[in-house]
This record gives sequence, C-alpha cells and structure tokens, in this order.
Amino acid sequence: MGNSVKISAQPDIPVSPHLTALPVQGKIIDSSTLFTQGNIVLIQHRGDCYVLRRTRNGKLILTK
Repeated sequence: MGNSVKISAQPDIPVSPHLTALPVQGKIIDSSTLFTQGNIVLIQHRGDCYVLRRTRNGKLILTK
C-alpha cells in the first residue's frame, strides 16, 4: 500500500474503521459539538448558506 493515511483524531473520540480508510487528512469534529444549541446548524461556505440538520433518528442531512 505505499501511501499512508493520517486522520487527526482526538484521543477521546473513537474513530470509525470507515474513516481510517479515507484518502484525506482532516480534523474529526464530534457532531455533539456542532449541535449544542439544537438540531440545526447553519454553515456558510463560499458565500452560500447550508443547513445541517440532525434527524430524530440521529442521521445528518445537509441542504443548500
């Protein structure tokens, strides 16, 4: 496999085996950190506003 993958995980957050196979470097943010004020997070990206919602079933939906 020659290429090594590094994901900067925080020691107290378990990393899913699926994430360790990603060919990117990045920071892992626990979703509970994002949803401290409720089930909706607004994300501004390149001048557009996106809505990240947490459903009753715990799934995430991102819409523009």
